[in-house]
Amino acid sequence: MGSSTTTRNFGMRRFTNIIREGRFRAPAALNLRLGTAVELDPASTADPQELRQVAAGGAIDNTLGGGGILGTAGILWYEHDSQTYVGAAAGTLLQDFDTAPAGRMVQMIRGQGTKVWLRNTPVDTTEPGLNFPAVRAEVVMVTNLGFDGAGDIAADDLLAWDDSVDEWALTAVLAEAFLRVTFADNALDTLDAELLV
Repeated sequence: MGSSTTTRNFGMRRFTNIIREGRFRAPAALNLRLGTAVELDPASTADPQELRQVAAGGAIDNTLGGGGILGTAGILWYEHDSQTYVGAAAGTLLQDFDTAPAGRMVQMIRGQGTKVWLRNTPVDTTEPGLNFPAVRAEVVMVTNLGFDGAGDIAADDLLAWDDSVDEWALTAVLAEAFLRVTFADNALDTLDAELLV
């Protein structure tokens, strides 16, 4: 995948079985991080295509501890137009645009067997010699991956969306898992995982 289709913290490895449905809309008042678990927003009566981050409560609870995934759910994706990048600050790369703009049309990635990668990045990942801000904020995509927490994610672990911290987290309940880890390198703060939904 080219730089326009990956961020520093999320991207796709294999997408033969992918369903990239693009007739959804990002929340009107919130920039969600790419790689976030999303579902149709049942509270959005004005726009039935509006997505929300997977959230607990209500008739459908696709979160960690929710008991099982119901309805239309997947992972948020948005491809930033490379033309929009032209004229941006010299220290900005397309990989730095890691959220979907509020209210824009977005895609939901679904399809069993689709493989994605996730990476946690600590504070200040600036590479010497590049014109980046002195400090980049920490981004934790997966609880207990690499530097975060226990740092003990392993192959065959199951991941569900934990809406209390807005991160992927370990689960032992197959019915609520979105992802199955196929490879993890805690020293490099990264993992590969296959979609189960």
